[in-house]
Amino acid sequence: MEQWEEIYKNTIPVGKYETLVKNGEESGLFIKLESNEYIVSINFGVVSAVRMLDEGMVLEGIFDEDEILKYKKNNFSNTIYKIQGGEFSNFIKKTSNELYDYLDLKHFIIITMNYVIEIISKWEPCLEILKK
Repeated sequence: MEQWEEIYKNTIPVGKYETLVKNGEESGLFIKLESNEYIVSINFGVVSAVRMLDEGMVLEGIFDEDEILKYKKNNFSNTIYKIQGGEFSNFIKKTSNELYDYLDLKHFIIITMNYVIEIISKWEPCLEILKK
């Protein structure tokens, strides 16, 4: 059963963020969120998998509806969540031949006004928040 958990609660200021995503073999995954007031840098380092969809394309049929409704009422104000038993992590588990559990991979999701970004990573991300 899919369960979402707010992580870094009250760390990322509530805002309407535009998103920049960079991913490279050596630099890893870097996500920059920018609003009128803040710049939020989220560095995951090297990740195992990433799925990025336009916000309007998802949230129905992919994620547990009860979990979506729980956070949607606050406009996903936490921005970043950890998911247990999600569809994307289950897909990666099936394709990884037990490496998912062996590497203790984790499933994260970042929701902004324009994108839904899912990340499968061994490590927790590093966050840096700057006021403009």
